[in-house]
Amino acid sequence: MAGRGAARVPERWTDYIPLGRRMPGTRFIAFKVPLKKSFDRNLLPEERFSPRDLIRKVRERKEELGLIIDLTYTRRYYGPEELPATLCYSKILTMGHEIPNKQTIFQFKCVVKKFLNDNKDNDKLIGVHCTHGLNRTGYLVCRYLIDVEGMEPNAAIELFNKSRGHPIERTNYIQDLRNRAGKKKCGLKSLGSGPFREKSSAPANPRKQMVKAHPPRSAQPPLAVPRNAGSAKRKHQPSPTALAQPLDLGHGQEAPEQRRMCSLAPRNCWVSPKGLSFPHPQNSQNSQKATPARKRRHRRRKHVGTEQGMS
Repeated sequence: MAGRGAARVPERWTDYIPLGRRMPGTRFIAFKVPLKKSFDRNLLPEERFSPRDLIRKVRERKEELGLIIDLTYTRRYYGPEELPATLCYSKILTMGHEIPNKQTIFQFKCVVKKFLNDNKDNDKLIGVHCTHGLNRTGYLVCRYLIDVEGMEPNAAIELFNKSRGHPIERTNYIQDLRNRAGKKKCGLKSLGSGPFREKSSAPANPRKQMVKAHPPRSAQPPLAVPRNAGSAKRKHQPSPTALAQPLDLGHGQEAPEQRRMCSLAPRNCWVSPKGLSFPHPQNSQNSQKATPARKRRHRRRKHVGTEQGMS
C-alpha cells in the first residue's frame, strides 16, 4: 500500500518501529518521520504514525519534546504547522546514503547545543528523525556524542542501537564514526542565534556562524621606492633606514586600505581587494610635480655657473 504521487509512503517505512526510547544520559530520542494525514489512505490503521501520534506517544512515557530536528531531504512528509506552537522545529536538509558534510554536522551541533543552553532548567527531549530514523539520525546523534560529549565511538553506536530498537545499517556511517576514536574532543564556543522556527523565520546559516576575522598581517614587505622619486646623485638617494620603512600612502587621518606586493604589477603599485592593480593617484601627482622641480634646479645651476664665469 505504498501509493503514488505526493502521498506515496517512503520505501520500507513500515518495517521500523515508529519511536525509540530516550537514550540514557542524554536528551536524544530517535523516531522515523511522521506522516501527515494525506498518507493515511495508503496505510493500515495500525501502521499510521502522524505528528499528533508522535506527541501523544511521548507524553504517554511521561516525557516532553522540546525540539524536533528534521533531517529528511524533502518537505512532503509533514510541515511544522502540524506541531504544537511551543515545540521548536529545525529543518536540516541531509542527503541519504552519503556521509553528511562538515556544514551539516556543524549545523546539527549548533542547534543541539543552543537548545541545551536555553533549556538547562528543564528536561525536554530532542527528537531527531530522518526517513527511517536510523542511519542519518544515528550518525549525527552519535557524531555529537563523540565530538562534543567525548563518548567513545563504539559506546555511542551501541547506545543508539539499543535505544532506537534497530541498529545503524550503513557500513560507511559506522566506519566513519569508528574512525573518530582517539581524536580530540571539540567544543562549541560561539553559536549565535538559535535557528528554530519560533526563534527566527530564517534557516540556520553555519557559514555565518563560522566567519573568522583574518589575523592582522605582521611585518608586511615595504613598498619599493619609485624610480623617479629622487636625483641620480648619491646625496639625494634615500638612506637604508628610509628604504626599510613602508611609505605612507594614506589620505588624511583615515587608515589606508591594505596593500600587498604583486609581481605582475608596476613597482609601488596600489592593489585593491578585487585584485586590480594601478598606480596610486597620490604617487602619480608626486611624480608629475618632481620632474619640473628638477628642471628648475638644473636651470638655476646653469645660471649660477654663468655668473661665476663672468666674474
